Amino acid sequence: MIKSTIKHALTAVALAASAVGSANAFVISAGDIKITIDNYDVGNVGYSATTSTPCVNDPAACDAASLGGTGVGSFDTAGIFSVALITNTSTGQTIFTKGTDGYLTGVFGGLLDQTVDTQCSIITGSCTTTALSIGGFVNLYKNASDYNPALGPNGAGVDLVTGLYPGITDNPANLWLSAVFATGAVLAGNATTSYMSTYNTSTFAGAGQAFLDVTGGAAYDNFNTNKLTDANGNKRDLFLDVTYNDANGAASSLGWTVASTGSVKGNAIPEPGALALIALGLLGAGAATRRKA
Repeated sequence: MIKSTIKHALTAVALAASAVGSANAFVISAGDIKITIDNYDVGNVGYSATTSTPCVNDPAACDAASLGGTGVGSFDTAGIFSVALITNTSTGQTIFTKGTDGYLTGVFGGLLDQTVDTQCSIITGSCTTTALSIGGFVNLYKNASDYNPALGPNGAGVDLVTGLYPGITDNPANLWLSAVFATGAVLAGNATTSYMSTYNTSTFAGAGQAFLDVTGGAAYDNFNTNKLTDANGNKRDLFLDVTYNDANGAASSLGWTVASTGSVKGNAIPEPGALALIALGLLGAGAATRRKA
């Protein structure tokens, strides 16, 4: 009797949890969240390998050493991105699929290099550049279509300095999530760096990492959790991890520096709709228990 009652109660809860996922694929449930992204960005990669450390905590010196690199305006890194998938890694639930559930497209920028270091191998001759940046913002919008990378970083209506890109930022009311790159979050003991990027000086293939703090958007309450701990012990909302290259020339042919793929990881608080459905499931579980009692 007791086992049967518990079984029916758990079944009711399971059905409720299933309803959360099936009622609306865009309903966010609580748990560990992974946001898979792809993007194009334009970056300042013009630093000479002949000077191993051309600038240290000095954005002006970095600009002078960049040999007229390919940044945007006063920024050294900016671009566009699209969310391919959002999953709850705790439950295996797929929350969002690009195209099926619409499109989440965004703009990022505001990153300014302040420390650059290049190390070259005397054996292979290959050089690796590490750039530490300050500043940085991310704005993600819910749209009816994906981004158009063919507009490039300097196309008509594009202003990556202020975060404008046709087809992405046309309607401010569609802002789904905004965030800033967290100051001092990348390196232990570092109080200013918000983004660290390391790449091969010849091929531009590399990777970047940053912590993010959410600041607004429709999904702000879901992701403003402060559940991640950075290298300095500060609580942050999200962690960005990307890899990039231009191996096939697709990015440079459109005016970008590289194409990237990566993920944003964090935790989520369930939307009110998800909580309501779970509550209904618990009520059903209670009813099932009473019927079997």
